[in-house]
Amino acid sequence: MKQIKEIKLFVSCPSDIVDELDSVKLVVEDINKTMGEQNSYVLKLLNWKTDTYTQIGSDAQEVINNQIESQYDILVGLVWLKLGTPTKRDKSGTVEEINRALKNNEKEQLIYFKTAPPTDITKINPEELKKINQFKNELGDKGVLYHEFSSTTKFESLFRIQLTKLIYDKLSNKDITKNADSRGLSEIVEDKYSHITNLIAEVENFDERIIELDIFNSVEVAESHLNLVTTSLNSMSESMNDWTIKMESRSKEMNVVNNIKDQRLKLSKQKIIINLLASELLDFNNRIKNELPIFSENFRKVGSSYSNVLLIAKSFNTNEVEGIKESAKSLLISSENSLESLATLLKTIMELPPLNFKFNKAKRETEITIKDLTLETMEGIKLLNEALKD
Repeated sequence: MKQIKEIKLFVSCPSDIVDELDSVKLVVEDINKTMGEQNSYVLKLLNWKTDTYTQIGSDAQEVINNQIESQYDILVGLVWLKLGTPTKRDKSGTVEEINRALKNNEKEQLIYFKTAPPTDITKINPEELKKINQFKNELGDKGVLYHEFSSTTKFESLFRIQLTKLIYDKLSNKDITKNADSRGLSEIVEDKYSHITNLIAEVENFDERIIELDIFNSVEVAESHLNLVTTSLNSMSESMNDWTIKMESRSKEMNVVNNIKDQRLKLSKQKIIINLLASELLDFNNRIKNELPIFSENFRKVGSSYSNVLLIAKSFNTNEVEGIKESAKSLLISSENSLESLATLLKTIMELPPLNFKFNKAKRETEITIKDLTLETMEGIKLLNEALKD
């Protein structure tokens, strides 16, 4: 008889976390559809509003502690601009729920802090931020790993990777099963025909969603994202090399011009070179800027698509995952090398002296673009590392 593991998630967060709750729901639905029941598990999100009942003589937080805590397997903690309302026992309900989960060896935790600034700066409360930083320090002192994210999109990618890996690596052997069928097959398990009745049960309990799965298509999708990122990375690397060569050439020209004795002629030549350099810098900036959205979007998708391929492939004992795994590792190495080059390039541009308005404007715009590219590369590396963890 088929056994289904019901893995329950409880999201603990203050009221300012909104969009990320939708992301959690979406990821849970996607995982259930993609690889849930064929692996004999189903994810369920618990809600304190619907999964608790009135309990006389207890405060609201204690009710949640007593009724929800015994049910969930994974706590997802999310904090942004505030910790929430203090309880009788801790700094807030969210802090209390996270701390109780940390003390319980049977509970898994995924803890996140949102770093994005609010659109309305009046929502920033320095005292709350101080409490949040103190809580982070407390977690760090306990050796608790938490993750930071700067946008809902980045949270969704990171959460998808970490949840799928946690389910597969940590919860696949937990005894949190329940009967999926109660038609009496268990009564004849010891029967000499049990091997036949088990086959029948598997057919009758077949998850029709498996029909929609296509490991080869999933690999193609993951490889498509990998190829787009690699192509984009190569294109930007070529642009950086081209600009570096032009920069060196203009520097040599400037050295020659600086030896001209006629001051008026020298100044005229210097202006020409500076304006050319500004135009080339602006052109370089635009090339990187146009490539950045393609690079960023596909880099985020590489990690999540690779995680899906990995889990589906493991479900059916296929070797299809090896090729995509090696490609992902290759991309990781290239990205780490590019990150160092980006840091060097950013420092070089920042050290350029102010020359004229056109040049200064191009310099500033390029600094911002390279900074954004550096951050996106770091984010992509983080997601790839998460996806490739054994």
